[in-house]
Amino acid sequence: MGSMANSSTDSADQPRPLPNWWQQKDFGKQAIGAFKTGLAAVICVWLGNLLGLERSFWAAVSAIVVMAFDTTITFASCRDRIIGTAIGAFLGWVTFYAWHGHYVIYGLAVALCIFVCSALAYDKAGRLAAVTLSVIVLVKFDGGPAQAAISRFLEVGLGIVVALAVTTLVFPARAAQTK
Repeated sequence: MGSMANSSTDSADQPRPLPNWWQQKDFGKQAIGAFKTGLAAVICVWLGNLLGLERSFWAAVSAIVVMAFDTTITFASCRDRIIGTAIGAFLGWVTFYAWHGHYVIYGLAVALCIFVCSALAYDKAGRLAAVTLSVIVLVKFDGGPAQAAISRFLEVGLGIVVALAVTTLVFPARAAQTK
């Protein structure tokens, strides 16, 4: 009889897979992160249009790329994004004048972006620098490469500022929640 009592309490003590899975996924935190990312994207497009940025979608894309569920990761992503964009904008502006459709020059410039960022110990910024360079070199801009570089930097900068503001001001993470 004692074994029957144990078996009934054992089955009651066994974890239920769905609720545990639900708790482990921390959907509340994920929902807040998703909301904050969507909010940052909307603010970027709205502000970009208000400020007259021709390609305000880059601000939204930047905010989406850097937003994370963890504030520390968001700050690191913002740092990498702005450094990569600055290096890529400068090298893209310079490369534009040497480019003239030469694929080897373009490839070397992409490699240089990645190398420079790695040499400065910002490895993750290298890909972002290469993307910025590619946009400036490969996309035709009416204002020329200098205008393209400045616009790209301002658009990305807006996205980063908005992402940082939303991260710190909207449902800010408390110290106990960030462990």
